[in-house]
Amino acid sequence: MPRFFFNHTSKSGEHEIDIDGLKLPSLNNAIEEASFAAQAAAALADEPTEGVFEIEDEGRVVVARVPYVAAPEPEEQEQEQIQPTDDKTEA
Repeated sequence: MPRFFFNHTSKSGEHEIDIDGLKLPSLNNAIEEASFAAQAAAALADEPTEGVFEIEDEGRVVVARVPYVAAPEPEEQEQEQIQPTDDKTEA
């Protein structure tokens, strides 16, 4: 079974090199693995993020790229709405 390496580069240029890799049956499985990792990165993001996973084969040759762009869902406004008060003033 071939080994694939999953290097990651963020939008800011941070580059993480996978030194262990994973043994997977095929390149398609490797792409699925990178897609899953991209989805996880997007789900954990608390601000817009983007990057790319580069998949290398055993010879450390790039065989696929899986880019991603994610913008987290805006959180609901936390009770910033004006609430009616129970202020009863007698005139």
